[in-house]
Amino acid sequence: MKKIFKLFTLIIVFITASNCCFALSIGKIEKLINNSDLDKTSTIAISIRNAENNNIIYEKNADKLLHPASTLKVPTTYFAINTLGYDYFFKTQFYKDSKNNLYIKLGADPLLKTSQLKEAFQKIKEKNLSTFNNLYIDDSIIDKKEFAPGWMWDDDVNPYTPKISAYNLDENMIKANITQTDDNTMTISTSSKYPMSIFGYIKKDAKSDYFEINRYNWNNPELVEIYGRTVIPRQISIPISSMRRYFIYNLDKIIDDNRITIQSTMYASNLVPKDAELLYEISNPITPTLFSILHKSNNVMAETLFKLAGGQKYNSTGTDELGIYAMIEFYKKLNINFNSVVIKDGSGISRKNLISTNWLTMVLDKIYKDKNFEQFKEYIAQAGDGTLNERLYDLRGEAWLKTGSLSNISTIAGYVNSLDGNTYSIAIFIENFKENQKEIKKLEDKIITLIYNR
Repeated sequence: MKKIFKLFTLIIVFITASNCCFALSIGKIEKLINNSDLDKTSTIAISIRNAENNNIIYEKNADKLLHPASTLKVPTTYFAINTLGYDYFFKTQFYKDSKNNLYIKLGADPLLKTSQLKEAFQKIKEKNLSTFNNLYIDDSIIDKKEFAPGWMWDDDVNPYTPKISAYNLDENMIKANITQTDDNTMTISTSSKYPMSIFGYIKKDAKSDYFEINRYNWNNPELVEIYGRTVIPRQISIPISSMRRYFIYNLDKIIDDNRITIQSTMYASNLVPKDAELLYEISNPITPTLFSILHKSNNVMAETLFKLAGGQKYNSTGTDELGIYAMIEFYKKLNINFNSVVIKDGSGISRKNLISTNWLTMVLDKIYKDKNFEQFKEYIAQAGDGTLNERLYDLRGEAWLKTGSLSNISTIAGYVNSLDGNTYSIAIFIENFKENQKEIKKLEDKIITLIYNR
C-alpha cells in the first residue's frame, strides 16, 4: 500500500512539475509579446496544440480569421498529394491521328523544360515522321486563369508569383544575368531567345540589394524595365507575360531545328481524338514538387497541384474552384469544418484567404496522425534549411515549419519536438505591422524556441 502511495505521489509531483514548466513557458511567451509592443498596433494570433492528443496548450486570438500566406500550402498540398497520389506523374504526350495531324496533350507539368520538348521532337523525327497537316494543342487539363482569385495585379513581375498555366514551361520565368564590363557598363543578358526587351537602370552597390521590375502590359507586355541597386554580378528571374506565347515560340523553334513541316502554322486548341496513336511521352514525378512547395514555397507548383487535384477528383478541367470543393470534401472525412474559414487558392497568396491559427493546428494534428506523416514531413523545411535557412539553427532535427510572407504579414506553422518529450503543432500569424519582416520573424523564432525548451 505504501508503494502504491509513493507511486501516486510521484505521479502528482511529475504532473505538478509539468504544469509548472507549462505555466513558466506560457508566461515567457506572454512577456515576450508584451515587451515587443506589437500587440498594441498589430494582430498576433497563436495556437499551440499537443499533436498527440489535440489538447490546446496555448492560444491567443486563435479563432480570429487572418491571412495565412504560404502556411496554407501545408493543408492544400496534403490534400493534393492524397488526391493525386505519391506515384502521380505529370505527362506531356504527343499523338498522331488518322488524318496525319499532330497533337500535344499538355499535363500542366511545372517541371517541364524546353530541353525535354527538344528531345521529344528528336524522337518523333527518328520515327520517320517529318510532315504533319496540322498541330493541335490539348490544353484542357486546367483552366486558363493564370492568376488565382485575390492575387494582386502588381504581382505580375514578382519572381515568386509567375503565372500558372497548362503551358507551364521552364518554371514560367526567364533568367537574366546582370554583369559589369571593364568600362563599368552594366549589362543585362539572358540565354533565352524569347523576344523580350529588358532595359536596366541599375547601380552596383555592395551594401544594398533593392531593385524593382516593371512591365507595362497595356503598352508592351514584352518590355521590362529594371531599376535599383544590387550586388554585381547577380541573376534575377522575370515572370513570362504569356505562357502560351512563350510555349509556342519555343515549339516553333524546335520544329524548325528538326526540319519538321507543319502544313498549317496555326496551333489551335483541340482535344486529342480517342483513336490517336501515342508517339512519345514526357513524364515527370510529382515528388520533387512537394519539396519545392513545402521546402522552398514554390507558388506555381502549389497552385498547379491544387487545380490538378480538383480536376482529377471530378474528372474535369482543373480549377481553383474544383480544388476548393474537393479539399472541403477531403477534410470533411477528417472531421475538419470549413464553415469557419475562407480558402480561395492553393498557395496562400490570395488576399481573400482567411483562416484561424486554431483551424490550422487542428489540420496539423490530423496530418500528424496520418500513417504517411513521416514521408510528408520530410518535404517540409527543417530549422536551418529551405525557407528557414537563416533561422532556428539550434532546432535542426527538432522543428519542421512552413513559413509565409506577404506585405505586412508574417506567418509560420508546423511541428516542434519539445524537450518535454512531446510534439507540438503550432501556428503563428502576425499581421498589420510596419516593422521590418526580419524583426517580426525574430519574434516568431523566440516563441518557437520557448516551445522547444518547455
